Amino acid sequence: MHWRKRSQAEIFDSFGWWDKGCFLRQMTDDRCDYIQTCLEQAMGNGALQQHQILEVGCGGGLICEELARRGASMLGVDPSQAALQTARAHLAQNSDLAQRITYEQGYAEALPYDSGRFQTVVCLDVLEHVKDLPATIAEIARVLAPGGVFVFDTINRTLLARLVLIWYGEHFPSGGLVPGLHDYHAFIKPAELRCVLESNNFQVQQLTGFMPRGFKHGRFRMGPGWFKEIAYVGYASKSAFS
Repeated sequence: MHWRKRSQAEIFDSFGWWDKGCFLRQMTDDRCDYIQTCLEQAMGNGALQQHQILEVGCGGGLICEELARRGASMLGVDPSQAALQTARAHLAQNSDLAQRITYEQGYAEALPYDSGRFQTVVCLDVLEHVKDLPATIAEIARVLAPGGVFVFDTINRTLLARLVLIWYGEHFPSGGLVPGLHDYHAFIKPAELRCVLESNNFQVQQLTGFMPRGFKHGRFRMGPGWFKEIAYVGYASKSAFS
């Protein structure tokens, strides 16, 4: 039988977002802890509940549901109709969150929203998958109101990231990642992302590693730290004068 490598679009159409072994699901609480911390640093206590949050690349709804569980109003946008169907089906099983979450189809490079609509945009494990990074950042800047906050995480383009996430993560069962999930050449060095952000009137407030921070409930907990060679996180504020 001829084996054909699946495209990333095909992978995300059939991705096991809510599987117990899904690495993204396992990190959801850790990522949402970071988002909440960033928003409270930028906007004060209770910031998570103050404005509707746009998640660019919401996939199967992991982040949207957890932030909604913490009191946020969420709008998730994603190009994959199959992923959105998964998100909506899972949300239907959690009716107490249904009024806080809306899912819509759209592309990061051409967001279907008015300029300045949002105070907060989050984008996690997505920037290394978009087709046009500068266009994506420009669109996020456009839909953010002046003074708004953008929280992100992505993967550094290093040999170590390639070894850990692609060579090991995608090719050994214990790695837990789907073959073809990542394209090394689409990984983003922190200096590159900082440059694109600053050219779109963002002021980078934090850019730091995302790394193991202890062991709990049978797995490593992830959090911000000094080591940026694999994954990193950060947040930026849009200039109030843009």
